[in-house]
Amino acid sequence: MDERAFDVVRQLAERVDAGIPREVNDQAAHARELFGLLGYDGGTVEPIGEPEYFKTRKAELGTWTDDPWTEPTYGVDASTTRPLEYNNGLVVDTAHAKIGVSGADSDRSAERRGTVVTGVYLEDDDVTLHHEQTERGSVEGEIIRIPEMRQRANVTSILTSTVQRLAEGKHARRCLDVVDGPLFLDGSVYPLSVIYWTLLDRAGQGAPIGNWDLPTDVIENYVAVVDACFERDVPVLGVVKTSSMGELTDSLRTKITQHDLRGPHGTLHDVPWLRDHQFIGEVLRDDSLDHLTYTSWFVQTDVELRGNSFDLLTAVSDELSHGQPDAYRRAFAYVRTPKTGNVFRIETPILFLTDDERREQILLKALKEIARQSDVPRAVARADRIARISPDNRETIRDALQTVESAFDYNRDGRWSHLEDSRTYE
Repeated sequence: MDERAFDVVRQLAERVDAGIPREVNDQAAHARELFGLLGYDGGTVEPIGEPEYFKTRKAELGTWTDDPWTEPTYGVDASTTRPLEYNNGLVVDTAHAKIGVSGADSDRSAERRGTVVTGVYLEDDDVTLHHEQTERGSVEGEIIRIPEMRQRANVTSILTSTVQRLAEGKHARRCLDVVDGPLFLDGSVYPLSVIYWTLLDRAGQGAPIGNWDLPTDVIENYVAVVDACFERDVPVLGVVKTSSMGELTDSLRTKITQHDLRGPHGTLHDVPWLRDHQFIGEVLRDDSLDHLTYTSWFVQTDVELRGNSFDLLTAVSDELSHGQPDAYRRAFAYVRTPKTGNVFRIETPILFLTDDERREQILLKALKEIARQSDVPRAVARADRIARISPDNRETIRDALQTVESAFDYNRDGRWSHLEDSRTYE
């Protein structure tokens, strides 16, 4: 910007700042007041017990001696190339999944295993590409073709979600033979975007792809992992680092309206936050650099989708070994780290939390792993590091397709590429 333009931007920012009604401390106090209202009925999220938030020293959590699952811990992550587009309409994305093992004396041989999924989308009847598999040592790979979509604008996000979640779930299932401790997934404990397509289809609301069995296969991988770990009494936990979800805030608005909950001025409480992470970030705000702050558990009672209510795993109810879909609902708690102020959402199927003591132990285990790193659990960080597809890897994969010409997107491949590298698809 030139000096005049920058000055105008600065003045506008100052006016926006002057118009914000609450200071930082007031925002936190307001958020904490509203947090207590989550104990009322209504909406699609309910607390397990009373809604509470806590503050505990990292050192105490990191040295928790009553941990029933000391070592090792496991983490699964899948990295993608991001969609590679070509001038004939071809779109390709590849996902690479790995398992990370944490523990001083743990056997890390499973880290040599890998699962690779390449997804292809091309609207051309002459394409002869079919489902294919390959293997080299302990790394397995396959090609999947995405059928023609009803909503072409979503091709790239659907392609990425499919290959990433297929690779992650399949790899976690492949590695069950070595998993004898808590298993952390990088992201939600279930493949949410894939599940929503199946729910849309069941609701007759026009899923992006009709008559396609693969989404159900993707979900079944996660169900198999949950069931196997439940039988071994080791928890499965998802660690969600960033999210645009507003389940908690939407439910809070419903509770306020349903119970006519009013503030000191006689008006209904306002809920200004769009995302749960923003709201909980204020509830858990703390100046200490030595403490973790965190909430008690909540549970998602159902999913509201265009006027219909569903349990997430409705589409695979016949595959559930330990109850109906409501037993597999997502339970979640939030954790805020010191220094960075990052807010993580910790998820696990409520199946694991029916016992009060075990509920506390699972939360403390997640907190212990986060406290040690002041970040995501070490096993997840290891999986992320060894699964990562570098920019050089991506360009090599792009250039490997020699029969078609690469489509150059300036915003994606030029000076904005560093932003695209951190893009999230769920």
